[in-house]
Amino acid sequence: MTRVLCVLPARLGSRRLPRKPLRDVAGRPLIRWSWEAARRVPGIDEIRVATDSREVAEAVESFGGRAELTDPDHPTGTDRVAEAAGRPWASDFGVVVNFQADEPFLPPGGAADAVQAVVDGRAPVATVAEPLESEERWRSPDVVKVVRASDGRALYFSRAPIPYHRERMERHGDGGPRDGPRGARDGGSGRPPVFLRHAGLYAFRREALRRWTKLPDSRLEAAEGLEQLRALEAGMEIHVALGSGGAPGVDTPADVERAARRLERTNHSAGNGHGC
Repeated sequence: MTRVLCVLPARLGSRRLPRKPLRDVAGRPLIRWSWEAARRVPGIDEIRVATDSREVAEAVESFGGRAELTDPDHPTGTDRVAEAAGRPWASDFGVVVNFQADEPFLPPGGAADAVQAVVDGRAPVATVAEPLESEERWRSPDVVKVVRASDGRALYFSRAPIPYHRERMERHGDGGPRDGPRGARDGGSGRPPVFLRHAGLYAFRREALRRWTKLPDSRLEAAEGLEQLRALEAGMEIHVALGSGGAPGVDTPADVERAARRLERTNHSAGNGHGC
């Protein structure tokens, strides 16, 4: 039976949001919210936080998590995950999940589907996407979009607004999704959505993770600032599972405020017996 290790890479020196893992969000550090989101994903056997900071490690251990101190000079979160997963204690885990530490709202169903696709051998790497339901989010360079083939393979990831909807642009002057769930689907037909936001999780077969981290620098990765394009440019297959009900990750001060409001509403509902 394939065992699954989940690693949350948590770098203290984020460029856009300094000290991001320890940012207070609704009374708890962001890393704790993301760790709890990872705990809700079915099929995961072990969770660790991989960090460059003893301060982050101590925060994780204070709420009952387990942390691994890693090289502070890793260029990407995937490299940090690979270091933790390469330690002797992790050798019997056949699948490694990179659960990004700024994704407290990642839906467990989509995450579980991505993990299962790798466990079952359907893909060497899998990730998650959700419907994009507003033109504003579609146009934002802070939101990573993904275009998916009919069999679930990722065709491209971009900060640009993709795919471009030519007919809609000619008729209405916009090229992306209209507000609401029907607008996020292909013409409201009920077929799988074409406008998708990439969510922060990757599941890897161990050998695929090793290959990913050894790939040379990629022109597309450098242009977009997206490490997954290194894998696509090298011909690696990435399966995209579909999730729903989540929310964007936390990358900016405005995201911190938005996340806090959402979590406070959720906690209030749970306290009244209406939450999950």
